[in-house]
Amino acid sequence: MSKCKFCGSGSFGSCSYSPHGKHEHVSIGNKCMYCGSSSFGSCSYSPSGKHKHEPGNVKCCFCGSSSYGSCSYSTSGKHEH
Repeated sequence: MSKCKFCGSGSFGSCSYSPHGKHEHVSIGNKCMYCGSSSFGSCSYSPSGKHKHEPGNVKCCFCGSSSYGSCSYSTSGKHEH
């Protein structure tokens, strides 16, 4: 089971120990760090309002694409691997 890197909780949502006020999970696999969903796009638990999968993957952590360049899901507008 994944846990929040700021407080160790297995929950999603508000976190009083996080600098952005949301639980952020580590070692969650190919799921959103903020809610645990395998989806991409809008996320009500994320501080940016977008699902973000764990970085370090060969695919973009915002949309799942293996491409580089522009990404409409990313907060920076670029694919982030």
